[in-house]
Amino acid sequence: MWNKFKKNRPSAGGGAAPALDGAALSAGADASVRQLIANGKHKVAVEAAKEIHKAQATAASEALLVEAYAARIQSLIEQNLAAEAKALIELVYERYPSARERLNGRNGSAGMHAGGLEELVRPLNDPELSAERRAAIETAVAREAGDLRALAECAALPAEHALRQAASALQRAFLAATAGPVGEEAVELPEVSRRSPLASWKLLVRAIACFYRGEDAACRRYLEAIGPETAPARLVPAMQAMLGGKPAGVTPAAAALVSSTSFDSAALRKALEALDRAFAAHKHGTILQAIREAVRVCRETAPDQIERLKQHISVRSALADLSIEKVQTAMGGASRHDAYFYRLFARGMEEIGDPENLVMACTTWDAFRQEAVREGWFKANGPEAATLYLHMAGVLGKLPLELLGVLRENVSRQSKKLVEELYFLYPEKLYERACALDPHFESFAQWTNWAKRGRRGQAEQVAEAWHKIRPLDMEPILFLMEEKEKRNAFHTSLQYLAKAERIDSVHPGVRRARLRLLAGSVVRHLQQKKPNLAEEKLAEMETLPQSQQGDRPAFLAALRYMVCALRGASDSAATHRAEVERVLGSKAAAALLIFGVAQAAKHGAMEIPPPLQTLGRKERAMLPEAVVRVVELAKDMQINQSVPRDWLVETAEQFPRSSPSLDVGQLQTLAEVGLSTERFELAYAISTAGLERGGPTEATFLLLRARSLPKSGEGRWAVCAVGAAQLARQRRQMDVVEEAVELLADSRFDDLTLTPEQASTVARKEKAERAFPTARRPGPDYREFLGESLCDCPDCRRARGEAAGPFADLEEDDGDDDLEAIFEAAEIPPDMPPEIARILFEEASKAAQRGESLDSLLNRLIGPGPGFGGRRKKGRRR
Repeated sequence: MWNKFKKNRPSAGGGAAPALDGAALSAGADASVRQLIANGKHKVAVEAAKEIHKAQATAASEALLVEAYAARIQSLIEQNLAAEAKALIELVYERYPSARERLNGRNGSAGMHAGGLEELVRPLNDPELSAERRAAIETAVAREAGDLRALAECAALPAEHALRQAASALQRAFLAATAGPVGEEAVELPEVSRRSPLASWKLLVRAIACFYRGEDAACRRYLEAIGPETAPARLVPAMQAMLGGKPAGVTPAAAALVSSTSFDSAALRKALEALDRAFAAHKHGTILQAIREAVRVCRETAPDQIERLKQHISVRSALADLSIEKVQTAMGGASRHDAYFYRLFARGMEEIGDPENLVMACTTWDAFRQEAVREGWFKANGPEAATLYLHMAGVLGKLPLELLGVLRENVSRQSKKLVEELYFLYPEKLYERACALDPHFESFAQWTNWAKRGRRGQAEQVAEAWHKIRPLDMEPILFLMEEKEKRNAFHTSLQYLAKAERIDSVHPGVRRARLRLLAGSVVRHLQQKKPNLAEEKLAEMETLPQSQQGDRPAFLAALRYMVCALRGASDSAATHRAEVERVLGSKAAAALLIFGVAQAAKHGAMEIPPPLQTLGRKERAMLPEAVVRVVELAKDMQINQSVPRDWLVETAEQFPRSSPSLDVGQLQTLAEVGLSTERFELAYAISTAGLERGGPTEATFLLLRARSLPKSGEGRWAVCAVGAAQLARQRRQMDVVEEAVELLADSRFDDLTLTPEQASTVARKEKAERAFPTARRPGPDYREFLGESLCDCPDCRRARGEAAGPFADLEEDDGDDDLEAIFEAAEIPPDMPPEIARILFEEASKAAQRGESLDSLLNRLIGPGPGFGGRRKKGRRR
């Protein structure tokens, strides 16, 4: 709790303003007026002092009245009511001549506040200004310049004028020095010379810096050097008091400053630490006693902090479920519920973090917003309010979607008025308000990211609003372009691309997009059997410089082949096929690419890859490289590339001999082919090749090993995944870590951990295990790492004496007969064909025997097909 209070600099003691010498003035009347001044009730203090002076008419009563007038004038100046302050000064001068010494300096301050500053310094622009006149102006500036910011922004002088430059440097240094300890370099201020009219300000800033660094002797030296007739001299008595002295002439405002910065904090610190310990012990009686003591000590040592203390105690007590009435009694009254209180309360509920308190935090933030506007913290329609709306939306984002949905449904059922009042339960309303008040890039970006998780089309609507308000922002344009592309609306997508090109034609996303969109448009026209339109887009593609990079000319030739095939122009088609073969340097690669393009254009029957027997020995040996090359080209052009099953079998056969010629990226590409087509033996072999290479990709290939292993057995796959995550953390490969965590999510191994040494052991064992696991040779034994994470396969469950499941008793020799019996006894849904039912049953039995989860089985059977190279949606964690 202590840390939430203002960190003040303790001092050896404090000083008090000397009493006025007036024997005829009663002590009670004097104290009454001074108390009014101290409480900020300056107008009432003037009226009271008038009555006293009217009754007594002594020198002491006049001095008291002048002091009240001085406080009133100073408050007017601080409220920027300079004209009123100046008029009041003249009135006091006229009625009480003795006030001139007391009010010396305030008239100049009022004049400068009223616009006199510009008139005062304007002659300094005249190069012919006499030395006497210049000196007089500079003396007036030194005496009256109490607002550095006003001088730094004074329009009467050019921005490069030495006086404005000095004021700007002093303003920055002053803010830095009063914010906390700073080094000597921060207050060196070479812009301010010793002869500058602001030289005393330089001394004051250095004194403040020394004060916060605890260099009291240096601070005193700087204070003593400040000219007594300069504006900074008014702060010298207060600072001397902060240093432990007892100088005369400390004004009430200076006394308040001394109190707020230099009270003896030891007793209060001790009381607050005791209160913290009481809250930590959760003993209500002890807490209430500690509250009483903390409030008592605060009243004695720092009375100006008492209200803040009560607000902190109230919030913490509410969060600890203490009785409000008992807490208020212990504090001696309720705390003030102002904007500061509501902000403190909202933050406290956010720190607790449970759903109920997060909802209440949003409610309290709304109360803070209303109160802050009333108190003048910020305007209701300003950027601060927009920031607050964004923060509230972020708090709502921590709530479970189901709970938020229930809350909103309950509110919506009651009335539309209640929906408007409880707008803070609707993220879309918060984002909409924030973007309306402050249409900033970050506001729209947060709104779009939230909308992407909502209903379909919502993010598109937000992006359209973003683009309408900020037409030069690239992000909404690129997002809309990609969304239209996903729906095959290539014409609209190309229109958005044209806008993006006008804004930033060298943007990487823009440069890549035109070729990709034109390719999609060609494929779309081929699907619609419109070869003429396809040829037009092809001609446009060929004019792009990037279409001639890498293997892309082969892709263009494959598209031309399909255009000619649709037209029945066999000779031209043969020419383009030959061009594909020339660019790729392989008939097998050319056949595979054309097959993929035909599949994407929904004309797969027109182009079937040749049987493997027709490929030469060299072509078959180079099949892994051909598959990788074609898949990477298809991925580059955003089409799904299919590979025939027999080709994949041959690729796996040839891989051990060709793996040395493949780089790491090509190995990963081929591994994704193996995983997406469930050729796990191929993926396993690739992981072996990658692990043998070691180096920074070791974690990546250990994770590939985990993905290629069966999910049955004693958790070897999970150990590999955890080991990969551990190794990746050491190398800060956070993408690998995230993928490993996703793989382990919701499994019985999701809490498994390994030390760095254990992870290295796993990598070493897996590197040595080249063969794909079988029932007789399952691979390394990791039971020492798994601990209680036991396997749920039928054999392991039977070994532990547990029910082994419906397939546990199936033996290799009679398993087929038992499966047939179970299938015959099962009830098949009336609308399901028997053939489909048998396929599903066989797949389910295989999944159960290898320990595959139901979610995985369903995703595999009824999810997306085995294509790859295009966009893939990540499965949502359940």
